[in-house]
This record gives sequence, C-alpha cells and structure tokens, in this order.
Amino acid sequence: MWVGLGLDLTTFSSQGRAVEWMRRVKQGSSLRLTLTLLAAGVAGALIVPMSAPAQAADNGAWSAAPTQQGSFAGRQFFFEELAPGATVKDSITVKNASAAPLDLDVYSADAFNVEAGAGFALRKRGETNTDVGSWITVGKTKIVLQPGQKGNVPFTLTVPRGVTPGDHAGGVATIEPAPTPTGDSSQLLIQRALGVRVYVRVAGPLSPRLTVTNVDLAVKPARLPFVGQQGGATVTYTVKNSGNVRLTANRQIVLKGIFGNTLHDTGTGPIPEILPGSTVRLTENFSGMPVLDRVSANLVLSEKANNVKSAGQASAWSISWVFLFLLLLLILGTLGAIWWSRLGTAAPSPVSPAAAPTTQPETEQP
Repeated sequence: MWVGLGLDLTTFSSQGRAVEWMRRVKQGSSLRLTLTLLAAGVAGALIVPMSAPAQAADNGAWSAAPTQQGSFAGRQFFFEELAPGATVKDSITVKNASAAPLDLDVYSADAFNVEAGAGFALRKRGETNTDVGSWITVGKTKIVLQPGQKGNVPFTLTVPRGVTPGDHAGGVATIEPAPTPTGDSSQLLIQRALGVRVYVRVAGPLSPRLTVTNVDLAVKPARLPFVGQQGGATVTYTVKNSGNVRLTANRQIVLKGIFGNTLHDTGTGPIPEILPGSTVRLTENFSGMPVLDRVSANLVLSEKANNVKSAGQASAWSISWVFLFLLLLLILGTLGAIWWSRLGTAAPSPVSPAAAPTTQPETEQP
C-alpha cells in the first residue's frame, strides 16, 4: 500500500527538466528526502536567444514540450498575452524515450518559487489552484505511449474576468504512477515527473518591483595567515517580488575589509526568476577570509529592462582565536624578553673595598 506519499511540489529547470521526487517508505510512513535538481536554474531560460533550438523537458524516460507550430522555432515554454475573458487553445507533445510502454497522468497546476533557492515549482496534484492552474483545462488526464511514440495533450486556457493585471504562472505536468512498495522498509521509491511552464501576462498596468528585505553574513576566519584552513564566508539574502511582473535581476556582492579593501567580488550575474508575490532566500559562498578584520557585504540587485534596483548590506567580525592566542603568546614572550634584558642591564655592579694607602719606609741617611 502506498502510504503518506503525497507529492509536495515539482521543480523544473531553465530547460524544463524535472526534479525526481524520492520517497523512502519505512513501515507505513514516509521519510521525505531532499529534492535533487537535475539541471541549471530557471534564470538560464531568460537569456537563451529565441532563435536557438528549444530543448524539451527530458528525464531520460520521456520528454515534454510545447507542440511545435508549423515551421516556427520550437518553444521552451508557453507565453500568452491576454485580456480578461480571453481563451486560447494549445497542446504539449510528450515522447516516450524508453524501451517500455509509458503510462502518464496529466494535470495543470499553479506555479510558485521554492523559498530556498527560488526554484520554479508546481503545486502537487490535488491541491487547490487559484491562478493559471485553475485557468487551464487539459483535454486528457492520462496518456499511454508505446516505445518511441509521440502524443499530444491539448488544453484550453481561459483568463477569468476580474483577475489582476500582470504576470501569472503555472504549468502542465506529466507524472508517472506512484510506485508500489514491496514491503522492504529500506526501499527507495522514485516517482518521476516533467512539466511545461505556462506564463500568462494579463493586460493592464505593469508594476515591476523587487526588494532586498534582509542580508545576513556568516564569516569563518582563516586560522592562520597563509597556513592551513583559510576560512570563508556565506552571504544569505532575502528578495521579495512585490510587483506584478516576473523578474530576473542581476546581482553583485562585494566583500570589503575595515579599511575598504576588496576581499571578494562576485561580479554581475543573474539570479533565478522570481514570480510576482514570491519571497525567496538565496545564498552565495566565498572561500578565504582574513584572520582579523571587520568584513562588510554589499549587495546590489538590478534589472535594467524595468529599471528596478535594490540594495542591502551586512557586516561581521572575522576573528581567529587561534591566531589571537598565538599573537598574545608572542607579545607576552617579547615583553618578557625585553623586561629580562633590561633587568640584567640595570643591576648595580659590586663595589670593591677601597685600597689602603701604602707608605714607603723611610731610609735612614748616613
């Protein structure tokens, strides 16, 4: 019996690749394991030129992608600009890349960002959808494919009247049936899924807004200069998209010492796409820290296309107690040697007794 193994979420990469859900069944209960990402982050999709060949979501057993339309270049995801009340029809294409028949369930779901890392995710099957997932009606909830066979799953998307303008996100997911436990309490059961992202921009005023709400700096100092472990630092920052436009900003983090010297500089690089209403926590790791310094982390997020910019700062001491202890011993030893040396120099020399005057015996004159 499949016990307590409800799917938590589906995480997809920039190429639409999926995360495998791993569940460990243990005497009627389930131990949820960490989701393992099989490809790069969502941000990569936004920098792929539209003329480049689209890459379907692929987990080795099957692939899923928007159905190609005539001679147009393949799509990596769906993007529709629609007014409230508008309806569009489209489909995804699923291909069985395995050597065995494939039986998949199909469903639509709302999208969200995973808080840690900002991964693009879909709600689990059976959860209530209130956004794009509820706007989509799939033409079939199951698809069966023979080895090498392709099949299309049509869907209809209708934007309700009265929805807020701006970007909305969801997806169409394909998922294999839940595996059946064999009774082995140490058995690792894997349920695979692939999804195709669906973005909808509802007509109306756009308000792009991205805010750094918190920055934390954790420092591990080097034990000794140039010898052994050289420590490192971790910058964790929280970003909130409080606007109505999905955004992929560039970040730059600079670590500086107390005298303004630059210790580390990430340069400018993209962070994952953040959906409207999402708050995410991102992390950057750095190798090497001074044995003694006051370190400040300066973070800048910028998105030029929408003229969005936000910044944050944090600081922390980098103190190696091993180095300070050895330094203290060295200082005490040096002061002791100086004191001992001065003590020996200032000691009075022993006074010799005064020499008694000598008298020459008088010689008698003849």
